[in-house]
Amino acid sequence: MFLKKSEIALILLLLAAFLPLTELLAQSGGYAGSFSRMGFSPRGMAMGNAMSAVQSEGSYSYYNPALSAQPADHIQFDLSTAALRFDRRLHMAHSHFNLPPSAGLSLSIINAGVKDIDGRTQSGYHTKYFSTNEYQFIGNFALRFSDAFWGGIGLKYNLSNFHRDIPNSSSVGLDLGFRVQIHPSVAAGFTVQDIIAEQNVNTSDLYGTERSDNSQAFPTRFIAGISVDVTDSWLISLDMENRRQKAETVLLVTENDDGEPGQPRSIREDETSYSRFARMGTRFHAHERLTLRGGLQLLDIGEENVLQPSAGFSIHLPYDRFSPSIDYAFMREPSQLSTMHVFAIRLHL
Repeated sequence: MFLKKSEIALILLLLAAFLPLTELLAQSGGYAGSFSRMGFSPRGMAMGNAMSAVQSEGSYSYYNPALSAQPADHIQFDLSTAALRFDRRLHMAHSHFNLPPSAGLSLSIINAGVKDIDGRTQSGYHTKYFSTNEYQFIGNFALRFSDAFWGGIGLKYNLSNFHRDIPNSSSVGLDLGFRVQIHPSVAAGFTVQDIIAEQNVNTSDLYGTERSDNSQAFPTRFIAGISVDVTDSWLISLDMENRRQKAETVLLVTENDDGEPGQPRSIREDETSYSRFARMGTRFHAHERLTLRGGLQLLDIGEENVLQPSAGFSIHLPYDRFSPSIDYAFMREPSQLSTMHVFAIRLHL
């Protein structure tokens, strides 16, 4: 069923209402936990990660904890891996459990890392190869307060290992979200992610100095989205994100408090910056065995304006047991220096 003009106008007004009117400064790179913001699974990545209101692709509570409330008569299980350049790796696993009569639980794991890092002395001689590992364990719980309104909460545990002489960094983050079915073919979603999450690194053992803590907060993400079932086979989605980032800067000062020249000293200052993102996605059921997807992300709106296209498909295998699907996505990385291939298998247990 196609949308009326009045319904399209309502969608645009809702998106406008979700977005704050403050002026934003875009600085999106170099912040803690970047691996956890690349997206989740080929289905989500192929659709440009515009998934905060989409429930017809399955329960992907990574994008909105409220999606854990999706009713199902099976256990959804997804296992994903990505082929990346520069000796990097990215793995994802997800499972969704229905909790009758009106709740749902989702458990997810993201693992990222870099291997074969060439260690060298200050003179340039090779010592050994190093590797890094980062994990994010996610648990999301949601309730269906009514057929039209779902609300959810998510708890994240972040664990990072960068070097054998640096203690593991661990922290807890919080997600909140809801989804509203505002029309039989239109849904809206809103989520706040990575509340209070941070990364703490103590390098005192590595450098043989007094305790040296480097704490960096994960950017806090405010995401609003719309999902529209244009026809029974064709879906389009749109997400807008405002991201707040905090960072500590070190300034070299050569003056005393009275303005007179003095011994050089460093002072630390906290800075807060903001960035905006727009994401668009579409999905089309071309055949009962084939689903096509495409997406586009616009990063750092107003500054870099980086375009990140993506595309992918699902092959639904002709087996009733487990209803297996093979998912694939191809996307360009935000750095624009390389591309990535993402593969997954979906099972209904």
